[in-house]
Amino acid sequence: MTETTYPLAEPIRKTCELFRLLAGHEVLGLAPGEIAKGLNLPPSWVSRNLSALATTGYVEQVAGTNRWRLGVQFVRIATTVATNLNAAKRQLDDISARYSVPL
Repeated sequence: MTETTYPLAEPIRKTCELFRLLAGHEVLGLAPGEIAKGLNLPPSWVSRNLSALATTGYVEQVAGTNRWRLGVQFVRIATTVATNLNAAKRQLDDISARYSVPL
């Protein structure tokens, strides 16, 4: 079966790249200039989109600075995924333990 792929709209691609760039900078964040350079985008795009995304909770400004990081919504998603993966692993471990008992 061949999977159909669709081109990703440019604004969505850029936003995904922004999220990927901010990952790993949860404590200190990145300055808008660093973000613009890292994404090879104009500073105006960065400023406009950081402000807009901040209203969604997906990015946030580090208090008292002009630096940005992933926001609470991303942490909640990551926590939900980790919790669900851990629960699935426990279920698989339980099943595996039941099957590994000799007859």
